[in-house]
Amino acid sequence: MKRFYAVILATFFFTGLVHANGPVNENPAPKTSNVREWQKEEDRILGHIRATRLAAMKNTTSSIMSLFHDSILTQGVNPVWHGEYFSAAKDGPQVHFGVRCAFNNEDNTTSDNDLTVFANDLSPLLGNLSVNGNNYTTVKAGTTVRGNQYFEFDMAGDLHVKAWLVTADSAALPYTPVTRKEYLDQARKELEGLKDVVIADVRGKIPVRTATEQEAEKQQMLEQLKNNYSGAELEARTRVYLHNYMKDEDLVIQTIARNVAGYNTTIRLIDNLLRNSTALLLAQPAVVSVTAENFQGFEDGKAGATTLVRMNSAYFTGGDEQTPKCLLICWRYNPADAHSAGIDSQLNANFDGQSFQALLAK
Repeated sequence: MKRFYAVILATFFFTGLVHANGPVNENPAPKTSNVREWQKEEDRILGHIRATRLAAMKNTTSSIMSLFHDSILTQGVNPVWHGEYFSAAKDGPQVHFGVRCAFNNEDNTTSDNDLTVFANDLSPLLGNLSVNGNNYTTVKAGTTVRGNQYFEFDMAGDLHVKAWLVTADSAALPYTPVTRKEYLDQARKELEGLKDVVIADVRGKIPVRTATEQEAEKQQMLEQLKNNYSGAELEARTRVYLHNYMKDEDLVIQTIARNVAGYNTTIRLIDNLLRNSTALLLAQPAVVSVTAENFQGFEDGKAGATTLVRMNSAYFTGGDEQTPKCLLICWRYNPADAHSAGIDSQLNANFDGQSFQALLAK
């Protein structure tokens, strides 16, 4: 899915936005005293798309904008918007499109506030985390709000994102969470593997001589002390030497213990979680965003946390190939910007994912 929404993703993740007035929407909503016309730019069409499929996507785009215009953002906004449509990729969803609304300031200067709708694409939420050689997909940790998955996270700079994932069936998501038990089992195996590497490295760097060789070196050192010191000073230096003396075997054991101490601490934590958690708790999603060696417990409720998941490859196939299976609606804004406060307030009060579900394939 790397090439999906190339233009939209670029503007979503970077703040250099260009706002240009284009033709007025061909089917504008009726004017009211509180609603101004929304300005439509020229759509972007990338690749070859069959006319019937493109028409269906544009129809869905218009319906999405009508919902925002008529029911959600009804007070004091005048965004510039356009649709972006992409040809289907091999082994991917047949329907690829997005909608982007940029909100200018009152003086028509650009701002960092924009609303983007992604059809059949979760890219802004996804990442990767390797555990024991398994490359897991991560989804930003969310909550369920009004039957839909809801996410909040910060971006570079001062930008904040609120996102809603709308699916036709709220219980059927494009991914399946990885359980805590699976994560703990895999993380423990990784840590044991890391320990093995450390142990091999120490044993390779510290040779273990024969007992005869070690004893000969010890006696030689004691003899040197006798030749150089006497009386109380000799006794003191001999006592210190013997106190610090360590056989090669013991030095290897001590060095290994010191170098794997952090791994052992984490393994004890994992063993404790596996031993003392109920089966129901271990079946819950693994909310974790750090590598196994930095694991300090699951991160439920922590800002910036992610959930390990497996993407459902069959989710976007079959059924109506001209209708999206899910919508990801992202509101990106600067909380310190006064102009964004009104938009944010309307989204918080009026957004209802159920109104968008009728646009999705069952």
